[in-house]
Amino acid sequence: MVRGKTRTGKKFIGSEAFWCYLMIAIPIIGFLVLQVYPILWTFKWSFYSYYGVESAARFVGLDNFKTFFTQDFTYWKAWGNTLLFALVKMPLEISFAMLLALALNKKLKGFGFFQAIYFLPHVISTVIVGLILTNMFSYNGIINNLLIKTGVISSRIDWFADRAHAFAMIIIGSIWSTFGINVMYLLAALATVPEELYESAEVDGASKTRIFFSITLPLIAPVFQTILLLSLVGSLSVNEYIIVLTNGGPHGQTNSVMSYLYTKFVPGFMESASTPQLGYGCAMALVTTVIFATVAFLYNKFSNRMKNLY
Repeated sequence: MVRGKTRTGKKFIGSEAFWCYLMIAIPIIGFLVLQVYPILWTFKWSFYSYYGVESAARFVGLDNFKTFFTQDFTYWKAWGNTLLFALVKMPLEISFAMLLALALNKKLKGFGFFQAIYFLPHVISTVIVGLILTNMFSYNGIINNLLIKTGVISSRIDWFADRAHAFAMIIIGSIWSTFGINVMYLLAALATVPEELYESAEVDGASKTRIFFSITLPLIAPVFQTILLLSLVGSLSVNEYIIVLTNGGPHGQTNSVMSYLYTKFVPGFMESASTPQLGYGCAMALVTTVIFATVAFLYNKFSNRMKNLY
């Protein structure tokens, strides 16, 4: 009986099923260690007054949650900045990506070169992008020089001095940095649309606009739904880019909710050298995670109709 089990075990180890389980075990372990465990750790300490020393931690119940719900108006202001950023960036980013994808889908000469050009910003480090844009939008930078030479402005703009200009700089740079991946997804979706449908529509006299809204958009709707979700989550969780470019300035007026959390509670990013109340930060991070999950759930629920447009 034991020998039979041993043979069966050896046979399983060399089987295709064994290698399949082994391959999926790697991402599952990564998910448990890098995502599930941190969430559970955060949940635990969100009910404590905790400054990094477990022996000195003190259970405070819901006090951390009460404090930032009723007193920490900076956190909710950061949420306002985050929502404004998403509402302005997403329509511009998706529209620009769609127009470029439609143009590149025509298989123009030099198609591969243009593919590399639009995707290049996405693979560049966020820190490098921030440094490039900081120099471009500096007081004596190329953007001010270009706008003055073309007569758009008469005097130089200090892009970091007020909220409106700083926000414009953040949105422009963020779109440039992230739209390339959306173009790639859209090109892959457009490649699945049968050419026969376009030819039949043109024979029937349909306009380009009618073809786009009646054929193209319905057929790529499932992919478009995913692109919108990724853009929404990416816009709401924008973080490193703001820290590198403006660090929340001027006076915290461009802080997103994630950049606020990082600069207040994450070692290496904190503005202050003193240890913050990590339990309070955990409570804030936990609620932020719940809000993100709720937004994603509601989006999926109300966008399911996009899968059956055609």
